[in-house]
Amino acid sequence: MKIETMDIEDKRSNAIIAWAKNPSNIISVLPNVVGIENNVVKLKFTRFLLFSFEGEFVVEPSFIGSGIVEYKLTDKKGNEIKIIISAGEKSGVKLSVSYSGEKEWIVGKGLHKILEEISNGIKKELSKLPEVEQQTVGSKNFSLSLSKISSISKLIMKSKLAKTEDITLKEGEVLSYVEGIISDFANYPLIYISGSGSSTFRLLFLNGELKGIYILKDGKDSFNEEDLNHLSGEFKIHVYVGISPRILEVLEQER
Repeated sequence: MKIETMDIEDKRSNAIIAWAKNPSNIISVLPNVVGIENNVVKLKFTRFLLFSFEGEFVVEPSFIGSGIVEYKLTDKKGNEIKIIISAGEKSGVKLSVSYSGEKEWIVGKGLHKILEEISNGIKKELSKLPEVEQQTVGSKNFSLSLSKISSISKLIMKSKLAKTEDITLKEGEVLSYVEGIISDFANYPLIYISGSGSSTFRLLFLNGELKGIYILKDGKDSFNEEDLNHLSGEFKIHVYVGISPRILEVLEQER
């Protein structure tokens, strides 16, 4: 197996992870692509202009927790390219790409180029985000604001309704359901999710990171993420999205 790694130092690691969760973002920056059809990419690697390797790889994303994104690219012969983007304990993220399979001596030489292009894609995305704005709201918790109807009303007015549905969830299923929503709307820096029924939950995410949680069950308030695991029943779900963290300024006025 051949492995290459690279570090990106930037305090906006949550924004990087949110960007990386969108498969189209990763596919769009991959080098060596000679064809794309849905989630299948055709890659061609060459060495010394004489030797080459070509394969059609199925792109399979997986999200491990809130800070790790993994992509497996596998062809019919079992050859596999694995891309991992993970938020570090300090500021920044670590990029890793590996290959296991035939003609490793050809493909292995192209791994560093894959890292470089992913890094360039990330830096291009970060250049669109105002760094000061990210730092202003990034360290704050808005759980208490989510318990106030006045705050919620202002938040909804400043954002866009992206999804609404009725769903039945068993105990322990809320978190996995929420992860699916975060994945679906990863292009948006701000995501607000409300679920109402026999119990209520409200969740606020900024660049994929939970920034506020409010739960009302059996007449008792909670701001503890673990209590989501104890919710069950029929819920009316509303998902609101925003393209700028400035939306959270309306919650600041309520604090």
